[in-house]
Amino acid sequence: MPNKQIWGRTMNRLSNVIGALLSLLALVVLVVALVLAFGGLQRGNEPSSLVSQSPIKTPNRSPGPPLGRTRLAETPGPNNWSAPTSLPDRGVRVGSPSKATISWGDVAIESLYNPNLDGDTLVANARVSGGVTIVGIDLKTGRVQRLSRVAERGIEEPHVSGRYVAWLESLSGPSGQSTRQVHVFDLVQARESTVEQGLPYQLDLRDDILVWQNYNGRSWAIYGYDLRAGREITVAEGPGVVFPHPCSREWGIYLQNAQEGWPGMADLRAHNLTTGEDISIGQMPFPRNASAGEQHACDGNRVAWVSVEMQQSVPIYKQHVYDLGIRSDRVLNMQVRDLPSVTLSGDILISSVGYDLAKDVPFSVFSNMLPEQFHIGSTLLLSKDKTVWLVDEPDGSQGIYNAPIVRK
Repeated sequence: MPNKQIWGRTMNRLSNVIGALLSLLALVVLVVALVLAFGGLQRGNEPSSLVSQSPIKTPNRSPGPPLGRTRLAETPGPNNWSAPTSLPDRGVRVGSPSKATISWGDVAIESLYNPNLDGDTLVANARVSGGVTIVGIDLKTGRVQRLSRVAERGIEEPHVSGRYVAWLESLSGPSGQSTRQVHVFDLVQARESTVEQGLPYQLDLRDDILVWQNYNGRSWAIYGYDLRAGREITVAEGPGVVFPHPCSREWGIYLQNAQEGWPGMADLRAHNLTTGEDISIGQMPFPRNASAGEQHACDGNRVAWVSVEMQQSVPIYKQHVYDLGIRSDRVLNMQVRDLPSVTLSGDILISSVGYDLAKDVPFSVFSNMLPEQFHIGSTLLLSKDKTVWLVDEPDGSQGIYNAPIVRK
């Protein structure tokens, strides 16, 4: 009997302990739940950084200079000049930059992006009230002209050359399928037309020759349009043809057969737009990032391109200039670092550094700029011995700067 009493008292104590532990656990769970609920309520009353905070500055509703940007800053790469490269003065230099004075008039622009330049005419995508549009800016007079309708989205890749401005526009069909159109604005006649519909990409314009990449039902291909003659052009068809550029009314260039791996390689080819002759210029790198297609450029009979050789797993880059008139290629005596974007206009080439093909000398780019002017918010543009770029100003606005290329 005593043993039964002892066992009973032990079981009662154990039951009390277990009950106390369960009560304590329930209290802890209740406290945690209250803390979480209170924290969630507090967070619910705070603004969400993803929803309410925008990289775009509050639009200026009255006419004025562009404000902010419509997208995040570009990833550092070949188009971002973080510091100048010092070279001996051989009689060619980029002159002192100046900020363009623009008469914004009735075009209340919030921001410019994807600019393109020809002579003194700058075109760009513009974020305005109600959507996006294409604008043209005369850097000499400061006049701003809206060239396309305002759309919610889908107006992109503006290009200007001579009297023409071209861009791509995305449209949604009745079944929800998206189509894209090539639009052309004639600055002389102030008239807009559509020259292509389907899936055009990688648009480019030189003088009155348009080229683009499109899908023909079997593979991607490169087509073009002669705006002067009003005729369509087939440049190249087949797998792997990408990144076309017109050089003149006679020649265009493109890449073909991009290979896997790094550095990926592609064949650089030139196509005669009149005779249909197609020739190989050389092999060049094909990076797997946003800079792909920026390492080749042309103007007239000259083609500028970058080659790469691997030496003990280290890439060695070389800057080439190919002459389509005499079918000859030469490597320029200049330092090429990283994998630069290449811009060519007339006798001026800009790669890792500048190069004057008339004097046959390299020169520094931006060696006399102030530190705050290195905050370039766009690709460096080159035309007719002039460089132009957008700057993200410290106050959040944008400025259009230009500098002449000076020869002594």
